[in-house]
Amino acid sequence: MNDNKLFSLFNSLSGVEKRECGKLLKSPFFNQKDEIIRLWEWMIMIKKQKKRFFPPVQEAFSHVYPEAKFDMVKWRHLQSSLSILIEKLLVQRALQNEPLLSDLHLAPIYKQKKLPKFLFSTFKRAEKQLAQIPKDHNYYHYQYQIQWEKYAAIESTERVGKKNLTNIGESLDIYIISSKLRLACLMESHHVVSNATYDATFLPLLIQYLEGNKMLKVPAIALYYHCYKSLTAGAESDFRAFRKTLEEQQQDIPLNERTTFLLLAINFCIKQLNYGKQRYIQEAFELYQTGLETKALLSDGYLSRFAYKNIVALALTLSEFDWARSFIEDYVVYLKKEDRDSNHKYNLAKLYFTKKEFNKAMPMLAQIDDNDLLLNLDSRIMLLKMYYEMGEFDALESLLTSFRILLLRKKKIIGYHQQHYLNMLSYIKKMMKLNHHDKEAVKRFKENVAKSTAILERQWILEQMS
Repeated sequence: MNDNKLFSLFNSLSGVEKRECGKLLKSPFFNQKDEIIRLWEWMIMIKKQKKRFFPPVQEAFSHVYPEAKFDMVKWRHLQSSLSILIEKLLVQRALQNEPLLSDLHLAPIYKQKKLPKFLFSTFKRAEKQLAQIPKDHNYYHYQYQIQWEKYAAIESTERVGKKNLTNIGESLDIYIISSKLRLACLMESHHVVSNATYDATFLPLLIQYLEGNKMLKVPAIALYYHCYKSLTAGAESDFRAFRKTLEEQQQDIPLNERTTFLLLAINFCIKQLNYGKQRYIQEAFELYQTGLETKALLSDGYLSRFAYKNIVALALTLSEFDWARSFIEDYVVYLKKEDRDSNHKYNLAKLYFTKKEFNKAMPMLAQIDDNDLLLNLDSRIMLLKMYYEMGEFDALESLLTSFRILLLRKKKIIGYHQQHYLNMLSYIKKMMKLNHHDKEAVKRFKENVAKSTAILERQWILEQMS
């Protein structure tokens, strides 16, 4: 009963939304059925009793229809009716929070009713509201809609005279191009993470068209263009242009878009780090710091456990030990409750490991929940490195064997990352067998490691060869 639409919808409502919904249901304009109000009041009563789940449907039906026998068809119809009314409230609240949307719906109504004075007053108000929102791709969508409604209004009253078709065309072009580039950035970013492929359609032609075009002077287009170029071509100049445009447009980008761009910039840096370009460590670290300062990295008040881990790793690489310790302790509260304990212990262990305090790191790793597979895999990698550096080769050999079995057993879950872990195990075995006094053998090994693209902890392996 708790997983159907009505009860899921009800559970998602805030206290304010529930109070407003109660008022809406008692308004004859929206609802004239007492049984809907009775069902709503029963649901409120159950929630006040702090019950984890709603009782069986028969109990709800008996409360609404005390004299009637349970009827599943009637019950479903009642649920559907209440769900529709809750949706009307949510839509109404959305319109109240976006006055511009209300005016875009109101304009054609005034046109239909032949009230030009109120119609053009609505346009004027909509344009004032438009001037107050960030100039992202949505801005130009709204601008296009306003211009189009203006054209329709003028066309219905004046057959001759100058029309605003040029303005309509410009707004539409900017909206379409910026939206296409935005989507291209997201697809490219997702491709890097999941190896998924997408149909680029006319994107190459669009990129070619924009090169040297005046459209690149439009901030929304320039931002997505340089972002896409940096993600695909990977040129330093494209990334610099992207970062410069991003900094210049901070105030014109909504927070959710700012977060997207920030993560795309970080992804670019990580991609360069994977190619061995160490100068991007500082760059990625600074971008993460910016995200923390502006709260752009927080989603619904939470920090991703992956961002938490990446930030610590970058800080430790830069030997920012005190900063890393403060971050680990200060930001653990921003992780989701179920992620806090294991991620806190793992990152503390990482700090101790980096400082060569292995006696503090090992007990921390032993306390990490086995159910978090990715964290478990990374914990094993850290243990492998500690065993190697300590010369505990029996323990290292045992861990290599059990780790390999785990990787083969979890192949479907780990996906293409499995090969990266297997390569790491293979290189550690080679390191154990390598004659470190044979300079030629060590040189060949290091060259092999440096050329390999699918390997974890390349830098650590090369350090062990020094």
